Amino acid sequence: MKFLKIIILFLVFCNLPSYFLINANAAVGQLLSYGTYLLIIVYYYFSANKKPIIPFIVLGFLYFLVSILVSFQNGDGFLVAFFKYFILIVMGVSIVTDTTKDDIFKVLLLGSLSIILESIFIEGIGGRYRGFYLNPNAAGYACILGYSLSFSIGNKKLKILGQILFSIAGLITFSRTFLLIWILVNLLSLLINFSNVYKILLGVVLFGMLLSFGDKLDLNIQRMGAYSGILEGKVNDDLKEDSRTETWAHYYNNILTSPILGNGYHSFSGEVYGPPDNNFTIKNGVHNTFLMVIGEAGFFVFLYFLWIYGTFLVNGVKMFDNHPVIFLVSFSLVLYMLTHHNYFDNNLVLFVSMWLFIQIDMVKNEYEQNQLENYPITKYQANPLNIKAF
Repeated sequence: MKFLKIIILFLVFCNLPSYFLINANAAVGQLLSYGTYLLIIVYYYFSANKKPIIPFIVLGFLYFLVSILVSFQNGDGFLVAFFKYFILIVMGVSIVTDTTKDDIFKVLLLGSLSIILESIFIEGIGGRYRGFYLNPNAAGYACILGYSLSFSIGNKKLKILGQILFSIAGLITFSRTFLLIWILVNLLSLLINFSNVYKILLGVVLFGMLLSFGDKLDLNIQRMGAYSGILEGKVNDDLKEDSRTETWAHYYNNILTSPILGNGYHSFSGEVYGPPDNNFTIKNGVHNTFLMVIGEAGFFVFLYFLWIYGTFLVNGVKMFDNHPVIFLVSFSLVLYMLTHHNYFDNNLVLFVSMWLFIQIDMVKNEYEQNQLENYPITKYQANPLNIKAF
């Protein structure tokens, strides 16, 4: 089972099905994609950990049901997306429960190496490297996830190696999202231990080396020039160009057009141009998970979605002293979701979300157990209203 778990983790966290679909053979990519879900089903069948995560099940039913009832116009592939989501949420919980921080960290190291190796051996791809992840922003998130997890790694040498690799790989994606979250995570790490200031200094050194030797590499010259301005305390117009806020603004009127039930399934994905009687003809997707949810499924589904991830952040703050990685991962995940909209078919994001839920639940159970051992009280006294914590 452990070997099967590692295979599934590599497929999910290194984006191997999509990578082989684009860069190798379509048949191999499809085989790996459907094979991933088949392996998840097999793991679930033989696993003892089958406790469902109700909030994500409810979220899935709310989103898919409301959005498709509002509009079936963009319904191509709806059933495939529906079943893939629920296979991952219902059956993937077995793998998530058995997955440790070290497991994810080590798998992500391979993902970061693919980005670095691509920058060394492959030229002419636009100067923004992405490795297995195909998209620089997705690659940047994989790096920031690994970097956030590194603060909980006990092996000091592995921890430092990971932080260096994740920083280098993330920087050469030239993802604005990575750079912002990387800076914020390092500032937050000072609350864990002020000695983490050396990581900020190390990052500045790596950043300076990237800018110094960038002209000898096949890097994105425009973004490299924009990033160099940061060291001078200014934000170059190249970083503002085609910003996410400009993309979001194109969709605000469409949210207001139907705020309660939304505009329907995939209406904010950018794959179509909206209803025939509507003027919305934006080709790009909304690039914001929160706007996608309210725009496609309406206000009440959005509130439920907001409650789930708001709870992650609140619990992360409460647990920060003893389990800072929960807040760091929650914080970086929420910021990343502000820049992409393919939430319900993004296995990596869904996997991390379920993992956070389980980690928070485990910490709460551990705390309650310690309380009972130190101050034995009856079950009724501990929870007289029989309220289950999330």
